[in-house]
Amino acid sequence: MKQIIQFFNSLQKTLFINRTGITGILIAFFILSVSYSIRPKNDFSFQQQTDRLFSQQLQHVKSTLEALRNAALEKSDQATIQRKFTEARASFKRMAVLTNYFNPYQIKSLNGPAIARIESEVADRIIPPQGFQAIEQILYADWSGDSSQIQVAALVNAMLPVLQTLEKEPDRYFKFSKELVYDAIRSELIGITTLGITGFDSPVANQSLPEAAASLDGIIQLLHLFKDAQPETDKPLFDFLLAEVEKTKNYIGNQKNFNGFNRLQFITQYINPLYKQLVETRIKTGIGTATGRSAINFNAVSIFSTDLLSVNFYSPPQEYWVSPERIYLGKLLFSDPILSGTGTRSCASCHKPELAFTDGLDKPYSIDQSHQLRRNTPTVINAGFQTKQFYDSRADILENQLSEVVHNVEEMEGSMQETVKRITHHPLYDSLFKKAYPTERTISPFIIANSISCYIRSLVSLNAPFDQYMRGNTKSLSASQQRGFNLFAGKAKCATCHFIPLFNGVVPPAWAETESEVLGVPASRDRKNPKLDDDPGKYLFTRSEAHRYAFKTPTLRNVALTAPYMHNGVFNSLEEVMEFYNKGGGKGLHIAPEYQTLPFDNLQLNRKEIKDIIAFMRALTDTSFTR
Repeated sequence: MKQIIQFFNSLQKTLFINRTGITGILIAFFILSVSYSIRPKNDFSFQQQTDRLFSQQLQHVKSTLEALRNAALEKSDQATIQRKFTEARASFKRMAVLTNYFNPYQIKSLNGPAIARIESEVADRIIPPQGFQAIEQILYADWSGDSSQIQVAALVNAMLPVLQTLEKEPDRYFKFSKELVYDAIRSELIGITTLGITGFDSPVANQSLPEAAASLDGIIQLLHLFKDAQPETDKPLFDFLLAEVEKTKNYIGNQKNFNGFNRLQFITQYINPLYKQLVETRIKTGIGTATGRSAINFNAVSIFSTDLLSVNFYSPPQEYWVSPERIYLGKLLFSDPILSGTGTRSCASCHKPELAFTDGLDKPYSIDQSHQLRRNTPTVINAGFQTKQFYDSRADILENQLSEVVHNVEEMEGSMQETVKRITHHPLYDSLFKKAYPTERTISPFIIANSISCYIRSLVSLNAPFDQYMRGNTKSLSASQQRGFNLFAGKAKCATCHFIPLFNGVVPPAWAETESEVLGVPASRDRKNPKLDDDPGKYLFTRSEAHRYAFKTPTLRNVALTAPYMHNGVFNSLEEVMEFYNKGGGKGLHIAPEYQTLPFDNLQLNRKEIKDIIAFMRALTDTSFTR
């Protein structure tokens, strides 16, 4: 109503009101009133109810955090402060169903990883660890009495203004539409599966299972609001959905052993049916989906569906999306040395299809074969599902990466403009470009890069034995591989960087941000006198000390075929890689850089466990799409 009055007053100020004018204004006022009061009535009530619930959740988080701070200030013992911390984080997890979705910026300060970070536009301002995870590190790993209590209180005090910002957000309820809140529930369910149960935000305390139950409780609270707001005919659907969530919450809430938890069973028997029911309920009840660009196919009924993610999200505008004609053209160009200045090297020279699009070398050679380059050749399989390219993340889309490689004097020593000239006078390519790009008047460097990128985007590998198991084929994984997945997503903490189901560094549940890690990789295989590899990595791009020695987290799909490993190819086998991680990366070798991101000193994995994890990683092999 406030907006209606403002609208009417503004018309009075800007129009000369005569009798006819008043009539027109009253008609406009009536139409606006009807559309405002009738069409959004149910949604408006739902938005108010959701906002009221959010306010209640927010107040509870504040009160539990204040209790945590007070316990620290009162010099309570470690166990008491840990208990207060557990209560505060469980409260936060209920609220986080909404805040994870609607307030991603604030979440970095409230529950981001306990590592130093920068804001993208301020490279020299390194922000120290903040929020719950920084507190967890102190309480469960770095406890030192009085000084730790002071640190905890200070970290809580830094969180309270962030909550106050959420509390005072003007007209907050307008954003809580049914479409977006329902999508927040869907998003949280993915988050529980890919981040929650893996220990991503509880890497030290290992409280991920009860916290997942708290998140599911937050989902239940929201679904009750949906049930109340929907027509009577829809209520049975929400009753069934609520029963599924309750069953899932009760199951995981009763699990006490983080390392022993059977994640494979939980996902296949609880999460998969629940996610399917959530999607189908939305479709049957006519609840809409979020608008705008998204990586998600909202109609995919499983987190492990081949069509869950859209490669077009990671592409240029729609006129340059993948088509069969562009894939065919790009495949030819991928294997043609026409792009190189010497006419001797193609993309396929280093990205060999028979080696899962790698080259089998620790580092490739320069185009004149005089020396090795600095970094290992990564696979391009599933490269279309990334928001950052190159080990140092300096390119965003594949088109920009390809152009940079062509112009690199050591890699291809080429020129896209010269390539345009050669292709324009090539009878085969000229006709193929006209078929692939019928609206383009001329061949340009960009559409050459786009055609090859379209081919790379077609190299989708999501049908490995692991995927088949997740889709119902319980015989596709051996017992060792099943144990390996549970270790990979649990005790070994692998899935906290190699996120399910892509197993790369693109962060769920939005899959819109690509992570890098500082691991402390050695320069050579010398175990007696190891030295840190001197490649600055992402630092060369961002110029932030927090990114010195940081490299993009690569995919583990087809990892059994892509040796040697790491950005410098220093490890020949998966066994060597696992030994490196098991000992805490650079920390275990006593060469760790200042901002190493691995949160552990030793994973304490035994040989049998390592063998099982490697067996699981081999179950990520799928090259069927290349045949």
